Amino acid sequence: MLQDKRQNSFIGSLVLLASLLLIIVGCARVVAPGGGPIDEDPPEVIRSEPPNYSTNYDGSDIRIYFDEFVELHDLRQKMLVSPPMGNMPEVSIRRRSIIMSIEEELMDNTTYNFFFGDAIRDITEGNVKSNFQFIVSTGDYVDSLSVRGEVINAFDRTPAEEVYVMMYDNIFDSVPYKELPVYISRTCEQGQFEITNMREGEYLMFALEDLTHSYKYEQPDERIAFLDSLVVPEYVETVEEPEIDEEAPLIDEDLPETGEQPDTITEPGIFEPDIEEPSIDVEDKPTRSDPEFYRLFLFQEADTVQRISSKRFTPPGRFTFEFRVPFDSVYVEEYKEPFDGDWKYKEFTKGKDSMLIWLDNVERDSLYLKVWDKDHLIDTVKESIKPREGERRRAEDPELTLTPNVRPGQTFSYFRDFVLTANNPIKDIDTDRIEVFINDSIPVESQWECFGTAERRFRLDKTFEQDTTYNVIIPDSTFTDIFGLSNADTLDVSFNTSSAGDYGMILVDLTLPEEGENYILQLLNNEDEPIEEKFINESDEYIFPNLSPGGYSFKVLHDKHKTGKWNTGNYLEGVQPEPVYVLDEEIEVRQNWEHEVVWDIVK
Repeated sequence: MLQDKRQNSFIGSLVLLASLLLIIVGCARVVAPGGGPIDEDPPEVIRSEPPNYSTNYDGSDIRIYFDEFVELHDLRQKMLVSPPMGNMPEVSIRRRSIIMSIEEELMDNTTYNFFFGDAIRDITEGNVKSNFQFIVSTGDYVDSLSVRGEVINAFDRTPAEEVYVMMYDNIFDSVPYKELPVYISRTCEQGQFEITNMREGEYLMFALEDLTHSYKYEQPDERIAFLDSLVVPEYVETVEEPEIDEEAPLIDEDLPETGEQPDTITEPGIFEPDIEEPSIDVEDKPTRSDPEFYRLFLFQEADTVQRISSKRFTPPGRFTFEFRVPFDSVYVEEYKEPFDGDWKYKEFTKGKDSMLIWLDNVERDSLYLKVWDKDHLIDTVKESIKPREGERRRAEDPELTLTPNVRPGQTFSYFRDFVLTANNPIKDIDTDRIEVFINDSIPVESQWECFGTAERRFRLDKTFEQDTTYNVIIPDSTFTDIFGLSNADTLDVSFNTSSAGDYGMILVDLTLPEEGENYILQLLNNEDEPIEEKFINESDEYIFPNLSPGGYSFKVLHDKHKTGKWNTGNYLEGVQPEPVYVLDEEIEVRQNWEHEVVWDIVK
């Protein structure tokens, strides 16, 4: 009995001890009341040393105090200093403050703007202190002028995001190549930018997709934009922000040592501006309700350094040349033992970046070729074309193949041409052996037409009936190429044609900016790819029939240089990219429907 009592007493002590522990743990944990409001307020600045917008700044450290603990997120990508500094400030966190350490001597009488973008946020809910900037001047006053605008991709007219916009007060053509800008900003997601706290003067404005983060135009694949005229910044009245009590107590000086946030060192980066600067007391400054809004068109300069990027020889006699950039007029010649008459077939790809050459019965061991683009010698090529005795062939046994532009069983547009493409130029074709049937049994007379520069494409000269089944049979040995090869197998292709009711139509009532100028009207599919184009020079109604159901849009290229294509710009020559106009709507084409679009580009 005594033992039971002692056991019960021991168990009771354990229960009491566990209860006390739970109470202690519960008291030690601070838990927000259930259902309480979530903190949605961003951290606010309560004080800074020196105050924001200070003058006569001597380049010592800057410390900014907040009303709660903060952290820095992607500062390298979001922070920007204007004017640019040779050594970016080292930024660290100390409790509820941010410290910037300036590591270089600042320029005299200059206003510096430290943009943080949305890099500052609180550590509890991640609320962002958006577009925060800190401004100091090494002179007696803070510069207060600004410029604003947007950067647009020249060819598709979409906003250009994360592009530097730079201002230069040394004005000469090559300044973006040689000097750092005096002011800098970066475009936001909408392609817009603003550069504030500028001094009076005239500036050259230049935009750069700076791949090396050097603030200089150094790479040929970097996209650029520029204005044709100089820019004069203006004073723009802005919205006032709440005043900061510079005499407020420093909250983090009263914090206990336990539980404090550890110091965090981060590296600076790039800022995404969309700024409303605090109101500045400026006397005798004109204000405008409609300040100048600058628009720059981003483009990549044409790469004019031409060379052969790759070349290969495929037995029995085909050369393939691929070029670094599209060419104007490429040709080849044999320079050691020139041929008499035609000795080759040649063909260019649609983008004019590759050339195919087939040798016509050339009885030589090697070829010595010069490759030209217009009057410029690109390269010389020496190629062995005859395998040595006992040498293993460099390719499988060659054969002649024929490829139709329709797959068996596929619905084929009744208004299209049936085309056969051979892999080699054709020297002979026995068209009497080719059979064409309607509904698998009714023979149809057929005529074939060769087209293209290399004589390897053949078109069936026939208008197809709608909603009809066709069968094309090409027996083996019907086609023979320049190497004496024939198609080894019978080609049997069956397909059904479509009907007019399967398609829709778009009529575009187009008004051009300038009558008599050259334009290219392009029809785009829902992936913004041109599928049809018309060369026009007057406002009129233009018809696009036989369109499959789906989404379409339009683009107009102003062909100022009369080259039949869009031309990019050139900075040193002062040439802007050719204007492009994009219809800001998608036309949804339906079967057997006519869609009318009124597009006045002038408006």
